[in-house]
Amino acid sequence: MKKRYISFLVLVLVIVASACSNNSKAETKLSSKDIALVTQVIDKGEVGAAVILTYSDTITGSNLNQASFSVFAGDKSRTIKAIYTSEKAEVGTPTAKGKYVILELDPNDSNASTLTFDIKKFVNTRTNLAYTVKQNKSLTVSNKDYSATSPINIKEIASPDLDMFQEGMYTEGKQDMAYRLFEPVKDDTKKPLVVFLHGSGERGNDNKLQLLGTDGPVTFAAPTFQGTTPSYVLAPQVAWDEERNGWFADGQTETVKQLIDSLLVKYKDIDTSRIYITGVSNGGTGTWKMIVENPNFFAASVPIAGYMYHKDATFITQGTARYLAPNQTDATKIKNMPIWAFQAEDDPVNSVNGSLEAVAAIKKAGSTFIQMTEYPSGLVAPNPHASWEKAYNNAQLLNWLISQHK
Repeated sequence: MKKRYISFLVLVLVIVASACSNNSKAETKLSSKDIALVTQVIDKGEVGAAVILTYSDTITGSNLNQASFSVFAGDKSRTIKAIYTSEKAEVGTPTAKGKYVILELDPNDSNASTLTFDIKKFVNTRTNLAYTVKQNKSLTVSNKDYSATSPINIKEIASPDLDMFQEGMYTEGKQDMAYRLFEPVKDDTKKPLVVFLHGSGERGNDNKLQLLGTDGPVTFAAPTFQGTTPSYVLAPQVAWDEERNGWFADGQTETVKQLIDSLLVKYKDIDTSRIYITGVSNGGTGTWKMIVENPNFFAASVPIAGYMYHKDATFITQGTARYLAPNQTDATKIKNMPIWAFQAEDDPVNSVNGSLEAVAAIKKAGSTFIQMTEYPSGLVAPNPHASWEKAYNNAQLLNWLISQHK
């Protein structure tokens, strides 16, 4: 009887061992704490650029393909252009194996933008950040099987382009102005300051949109620019106003100048002979206004898709576009400043005549330092107003700008 009991016990142990062996891989699933969305600012503005998934152990990249996952912005599908493993939780560092899976998203797909334009307020809103990711098939990671999932809400948002710039608030009397400042690597050299004025779509008080609406500030803060020309980059934000005056509202450009002066006091390594200003759309007009008000201050300027502002001028309308004719006295004030203007011939918002007439007036005053790039109709697409998308990608412009000294 004892032998039969022992034999039965052995049989039970064998069965249990076999069952444990067949279920040795514990099952688990990704959760929102394991996932992050990474945004990037490109020429068209901020986009959802990548999703980073964190697993408990190493995954072999060759086991993955673009059908392994799905990514959605709201209820709209995003295109995965590349998938790879990495040993680091960052985009652009693929390795054969790693505990991180990187899903690079197509920045040009129709659902990429994080911004929605509110036509009533004529301003961008950062609303398209409700992302989900779905793991479509089971993955084996070490001794675990990561099961397929339903769509998982992504709660962590990483915006490295935004984080490059420190937040600040300048206050003078009753006037407040939010701003972002990029500081270059410190050494014993003097460094230029690039001032960027945003367009009407980035007015507000969030101290973010001026960096997200276009890649102007990021272009100057990027390693490719900083590697050859370490520079400070200042991006102030004008408050939202119903009239859409923006930078040419009373006191705004004066406050920008005061803000710059305060930075010159704080940062002794700013080269006062190499302070540059550029802006887009309403900020292009603000750039014209700033250089007229401070004709001997800036080393060079790049107004894009704007027009010269004069308080007594009346808007001229051409189709859907408008502009102000330049004041010849103002044009004469800036005849000695290097200026490179940009605009598309078919700009439907600000007429290209605003830039063309400004350039003509400055040349009439005797300038040999003024030039303009007029993009032919159809070249700036799909939005002909956004000529800055091409201008800030022009290496010749960037080299020209940093070569200017006052």
